[in-house]
Amino acid sequence: MARGKKRLVILLSLLFIALALMTYQYDKKPSQFFTFLSYPFDALNNLRATVSITFRDTLNAFEENKRLKSELTALILQKQKYEEILLENKRLKEILSLKNSRPDYIATAKVISRGYGRLLSTLVINKGANDGIKKDMTVITTRGLVGKIYSVRNNFSEVLLLTDPNFSVAVRLQNTRREGIISGAGHKYCLLKYIPLDESIDIGETVLTSGLDGIFPAGLPVGVVRHIDKEGAGLFQNILVLPYKDNAKIEEVVILGLTHKMS
Repeated sequence: MARGKKRLVILLSLLFIALALMTYQYDKKPSQFFTFLSYPFDALNNLRATVSITFRDTLNAFEENKRLKSELTALILQKQKYEEILLENKRLKEILSLKNSRPDYIATAKVISRGYGRLLSTLVINKGANDGIKKDMTVITTRGLVGKIYSVRNNFSEVLLLTDPNFSVAVRLQNTRREGIISGAGHKYCLLKYIPLDESIDIGETVLTSGLDGIFPAGLPVGVVRHIDKEGAGLFQNILVLPYKDNAKIEEVVILGLTHKMS
């Protein structure tokens, strides 16, 4: 009898579950019981859909970020190239105006290498004997004196820089009109020699070529007085002059013809 009761209970339970699964409201919505049973499956489906969408959006965002970075890099490089062209155009315009204003103009040249050895500080330019370049010709930029032609080959030349200890040029102070000699100090400065101790010189005074050495034309800007020392200097002041043009920033130069050398 107990076994029969158990079978009856099981049968009734199965019938109840079946009826519950097939029972709907009049608006065709599932019953609360059916909703309860299907909730875990719905939650899993929603989670899978959300993860799939999130992964796809993340992948798309990554690809978009990569593309935008590539486009930004290309734009930066293009901007830098454009700015370099503008700067070069500005320099060439300045050189052209210099060419038109100087009857002793010979050629314009580009710096193709730099040589800072133990003995000489030089630049190598892409113009030589085939372009009319000769030894001791004056080399300038739009800012002022750079040096002179030291050696010449057919298609290139070597320029001895203003700051080299082997270089010298006769100069004149613009304000006081006192004359002296500029020679290289072996670094970014030059030495202004033979200025008497009693001569009043101001920091910031401009130094120009005097033309009295018979090599360099008169009136070329050389540099500006940066330091004066009268103590322990003997008969003359120790004066440091900073050239107007930094050797490391020279890209183009102008070569001027030889002046009449003094006998």
